[in-house]
Amino acid sequence: MQTKFTTQEQIEAMRKEIMAEKERQSGRGGKRSPGRNKLVFKIFGWIAFLSVVLSLTTAIVYVNIAKTRGEIPGILGFHLFVVESGSMEPTFNIGSVILCRKAKNPDNLKTNDVVTFKNLSGYIVTHRIVEVVTDENRGIAYRTKGDNPRNSTDRELLTPDRVLAVFIGKIPLT
Repeated sequence: MQTKFTTQEQIEAMRKEIMAEKERQSGRGGKRSPGRNKLVFKIFGWIAFLSVVLSLTTAIVYVNIAKTRGEIPGILGFHLFVVESGSMEPTFNIGSVILCRKAKNPDNLKTNDVVTFKNLSGYIVTHRIVEVVTDENRGIAYRTKGDNPRNSTDRELLTPDRVLAVFIGKIPLT
């Protein structure tokens, strides 16, 4: 005869079955639990976040130190410059951001290379080399000109010691 009520033995068997299932899901049964995976992802997320914050902080400090020393900030020999005049239009519009790398051998530049340099007034300028000039007394020098058709060639010759960087590419959407 079967009763309507659950016996103590049945309750105990269900309890053991539930505990075994919980144990299997918690990772003691050989599988990782969802809670443990979340913890691992949380830890990796924090490590990634802290790495980004530390990298940005280091970059900001480095840029500020370089600026206070009068240097041009760059990372691993690469520099970003903002075009501030129309002398290179239509190649670069005002406000364009260009990526340049430090010139490895400024004595060996060629015609049509776009270079960033300090002019004799101390301003940073980006222009194209239109002529390589060789002088017995002064060595190699470069005649530069902006790409804007209204420009004439620069009055002063560019010496290799004033070349800061060589153009690599324009940052899109600038």
